[in-house]
Amino acid sequence: MANARVSHEGTVINVADGKVSVKIEVKSACSACHAKSMCSVSELSEKVIEALPAESLSVGDSVLVEMEEKFGLKAVFYVFFIPFVLMASTLFVSSNFVSESIAALFSLLILVPYGLVLMLLRPYFAKRFVFVCRKL
Repeated sequence: MANARVSHEGTVINVADGKVSVKIEVKSACSACHAKSMCSVSELSEKVIEALPAESLSVGDSVLVEMEEKFGLKAVFYVFFIPFVLMASTLFVSSNFVSESIAALFSLLILVPYGLVLMLLRPYFAKRFVFVCRKL
């Protein structure tokens, strides 16, 4: 399991500058359910991902976009775990000094600088979280 990979099938929509733009369909867990026509919970959306081509590709090719599973876990850490810890710690610390409603506001506002830091570090993350695509 050292090289576990997350993969999605997609279609190449653009090839430029050594990168490939791939359109993938993201399905919710219940989109394959036989009762989805009667349920409003099912969801299907399209995303565009930039990936490095493992071989020569052209527009319209069906490809498999892959990323190592460990990078997905790191992304979850940065996007969910750290903000939760920031909010919880801000709430607990500030509730000792101000009212609960103000402490709750502070715990939400702490996400603004964190979001700005993530935006500033986007080039760093783009180099580390790399998708690779291969022809199907």
